[in-house]
Amino acid sequence: MQTEPKVSVVIPCFNNSDHLAETLDSLLNQDYEAWECIIVDDGSTDSTIEIAKNFEKQDGRFRIINRTETLPKGANSCRNLGAKLAKGELLLFLDADDLLSNNCLSYRTSQIGEQIDLAVFHTGNFTVSTEESTAFSNLLNPSFSRVEYLDLFLDYQIPWHTSSGLWGKDFFTQIGGFDMDLQRFQDVDLHIRALNSEKIRLWVDGNDNFTSFYRKSTFHTHISLERRRFVLDQGILFLKKLKSEGVLSRAQGLLLYLMFRFEEVLKGNDVKHLRNLFEGTNEILPVEVKMMFSLEGKLIKSPSRIRKVLSFGIYKLYKK
Repeated sequence: MQTEPKVSVVIPCFNNSDHLAETLDSLLNQDYEAWECIIVDDGSTDSTIEIAKNFEKQDGRFRIINRTETLPKGANSCRNLGAKLAKGELLLFLDADDLLSNNCLSYRTSQIGEQIDLAVFHTGNFTVSTEESTAFSNLLNPSFSRVEYLDLFLDYQIPWHTSSGLWGKDFFTQIGGFDMDLQRFQDVDLHIRALNSEKIRLWVDGNDNFTSFYRKSTFHTHISLERRRFVLDQGILFLKKLKSEGVLSRAQGLLLYLMFRFEEVLKGNDVKHLRNLFEGTNEILPVEVKMMFSLEGKLIKSPSRIRKVLSFGIYKLYKK
């Protein structure tokens, strides 16, 4: 008789045939049995579905479903659908190229108490082999408070990866899951809403061992100007959402990240719009933020290299 799953692993997929089998193998190799894996396909046209079905035939704990047409296309819709259909009381969200250590689920479930909303564990970065992994972040500290972690996310200093978390299904549902209107910054948004809840039962592991592994993407090193513009627009949309939630004044790190990282596609109207957003928070803006607004307004027509050097200098000044 098959054990009812305690952990439901949710994986959204869209044309992920290159790495999906390796990700699913890392689940098959777990030394813990009470799991299920829900693979939610978003309309793949490569061999993703065929790979997933092979695992489904091999082990009944794998389930493949298709995103329904009533839901908008995107990984967030797939994650929310998978969470809704999950049988486990705990949720773990993976991308289709993330990996788990063999003892990930046994270790994580052994460390947490019965009543937990979000438990966080260490994740490693890798490009080719997990044996060469480095820490995703050095900001995980069990002594940090909920508010301190909230401030880190708002300042766009990301303390943990999506795969680092083990969520209580009920809590994840209560806070609304992933925002299906966001196609970037959705992980940051989810954690801000979670940590903004004073009642969250948060637990952070003090062990430095990696139990999940994030495959570093070449997205930021091979990105077209059109794609940069898309990410910038998503960032501005996210800032508007933070303003509606009353926390924009604490998100100045994200503002500077957008203005520095995507300065090639930043336009005068963008600077004006961002300035209006932040000046309407009734908060005293740091000198570095005001300087960035002032310089970007004057240098928006200057050569990109000059703009990048100056904006980078201000960004580093702020991060000190």
